[in-house]
Amino acid sequence: MTVRQLLQHTSGLPDFLDHLKPQDVVEDPLARHDTRDLVDLALEHPPVFEPGTGWDYSNTGYLLVGMIIERVTGHTYGAQIRERVIEPLHLRETYVPRGTAVPGPHPRGYAQPGEGAPLLDVTRVSPSVGGAAGSMISSGTDVNRFLAALLRGELLRPAELREVMTVRPTGNADGRAYGLGLESRPLPGGGLYWGHTGDFLGYETMAGATVDGRQATVMVNLGPGSSDAQSDDLEAALRTALSACRSSASGAPAP
Repeated sequence: MTVRQLLQHTSGLPDFLDHLKPQDVVEDPLARHDTRDLVDLALEHPPVFEPGTGWDYSNTGYLLVGMIIERVTGHTYGAQIRERVIEPLHLRETYVPRGTAVPGPHPRGYAQPGEGAPLLDVTRVSPSVGGAAGSMISSGTDVNRFLAALLRGELLRPAELREVMTVRPTGNADGRAYGLGLESRPLPGGGLYWGHTGDFLGYETMAGATVDGRQATVMVNLGPGSSDAQSDDLEAALRTALSACRSSASGAPAP
């Protein structure tokens, strides 16, 4: 199993989130989860396929990448993100949280643990349940700035960026493909956008950017408990925003 397979979701590792029910997290959102325990939870189950023979999204791979970063550098993955991404790009609203409180103005996150159940405020939650797979906090502005800088080559050397953007099909009918921690999806009328989705207790986010300088980020503050329509609407809003930016840039009327 290679680091590339971990980042491209071709490792076949079971996803620990398939075996950690959101309802269990909602019952005790402040509980601390050890990264190794989450990895062990996944490894209690058989692999989805042999490494390199298929594609299946696994958050376990990102936990292992975080552990590799710490072993290789001697520093936490959060410290490496601050040094290599946050500080160079002056991202003032982006950080790897150490506590459960979200400082500054922010939307509150809600979960609906069962059909017909009342909404629960889960804004305060231990970030350890996401770890290197999704514990970061940011703003739409900062996410857009990060994606723009990444695609402009401000964070990686050209050869490295080419590796990140070398994709393989995921098998989804919508044509999405996956590189190294970065996904491409087709836009209406042609072209691609690059980005990622993010789901965390209380929130769902989708962000994308194009190589010609368009960026957009959309977010809703409900999960779990949302319907499939919520994710579909997020993607539709993102595609519309990026297409509108393209139309405006070309002088055509925006939809």
